Amino acid sequence: MLVRPRLPLAVLTVAAVSSLSIAAASPAAERAAPPRLASATGQTSVAGVATQVDVLVAVPAGASARAAARKALAAQRARPARRWAARAAFALTGLRWDRRPVAQSYNPRLQPLDAYGALLAAQATWSSVPGADFAFAAHGLTARCPSLTTACPRRGFDGFNDVGWAPLPAGTLAVTWSGAVFDEADVVLGTGVPWSATCGPATRAADLETVLLHEEGHVAGLDHTDDLDTIMFPSYRGAHCGLGADDEDGLRALYPGA
Repeated sequence: MLVRPRLPLAVLTVAAVSSLSIAAASPAAERAAPPRLASATGQTSVAGVATQVDVLVAVPAGASARAAARKALAAQRARPARRWAARAAFALTGLRWDRRPVAQSYNPRLQPLDAYGALLAAQATWSSVPGADFAFAAHGLTARCPSLTTACPRRGFDGFNDVGWAPLPAGTLAVTWSGAVFDEADVVLGTGVPWSATCGPATRAADLETVLLHEEGHVAGLDHTDDLDTIMFPSYRGAHCGLGADDEDGLRALYPGA
């Protein structure tokens, strides 16, 4: 992968933590409600190289979304990134791919359900934004461990972008690691949480394609936004398998078409 200078880490790591409020109107409504999830961005280093970490975590009943997210970041050996002022428009992480399409492989080991179809769908959604010179390329299956993650015993930048599964700490659904010096990103999904693969009505499970669509936005180089109508809003609001206008604006700003 191409090595090139980056913006200072304090500039390219933007954190936003929000929570989803669920009204428990009745036992039936509670059973049908989506899980309360929050996302946060942190920073750490892998083999001495600055690395950004994004976590998606279930918020226990009555708990603070911010506290749950910070605990999940700590479990990934990352510290919260500096919080910027509230913003309505898209935000960027500082990662911009020089080589496109961005090749990704999928490791099915430990999968509680097959995520490859959902991954392909998320890739296709980000690859088809009008006016953006960006695309993912599916490189099939792999046996590699996503090398940037704490789930990998031998961590480091290996030049591959992999998506896989691991027994993440309780409540953590997904973690994305992206390099701040090297163009590389790995995604890990948690094996110990309830998943849904329907991209349909909200249930007590988290929708796999929705989560992957959010994480793939981080892989592309987008950070969280305060716009409720985006996939990059840092809180889960049920199945949402499409992009908002602000998501597309961010991708076009990062990768303007010819």
